[in-house]
Amino acid sequence: MFFFTVFRWFRRLLYLAVFAAVVYLVVTSAQVVVASRSTLAPAQADKASAIVVIGSATGRGPLSSDMKLRCEEAVALYRAGRARTVITTGASASQGAPSEAAASERCLRSFGITHVTRVPLSEVPAQLGFVAGLIGPAGNRHVILVADPLQTKWLEDVASSEGLNAQVVAVPAPRGSFWADVATIWDQAAAIALGHVIGYKNTGWIGA
Repeated sequence: MFFFTVFRWFRRLLYLAVFAAVVYLVVTSAQVVVASRSTLAPAQADKASAIVVIGSATGRGPLSSDMKLRCEEAVALYRAGRARTVITTGASASQGAPSEAAASERCLRSFGITHVTRVPLSEVPAQLGFVAGLIGPAGNRHVILVADPLQTKWLEDVASSEGLNAQVVAVPAPRGSFWADVATIWDQAAAIALGHVIGYKNTGWIGA
């Protein structure tokens, strides 16, 4: 009898934990969507130490259409005097392939931007940690991140964990299906939830 009573309470606690986790993810997903709709236009961004073009590991030579838009947004920010340097990020998806950081740098230089620094790392937390090291503890810790709108909330949290004060200027993401957008939102929500538990340094594999 005692065993069945304990089992019943354990099952109830398990159901409660699962319910709480689902509610938390739903609330976090709502925060992801709200944050994606509150990103800034280039003219609204404050001056910063650097403009950071967030990339990934693509393995492609030419830049994808969304990365070209990110580079163009970075050019607009640079020409508006928001920062004196641009940092490009993103690694190679395979050995010997060009890094996205290098491809983005070439794109920026084609617009006449010469103050460019490459960070050819694959995961965003490592990228922003490196950026924080470049700025240094005594520098202006404000940065402008150019990225996908749905990454806004996660990027702000990752940057904060690295001691950076970040504003996200988002570019329109490639149009996808409704379910693809839902999957991205849930990925971002999961990355934020895990970041609270295991630290944002360990969420690059899911948030990027």
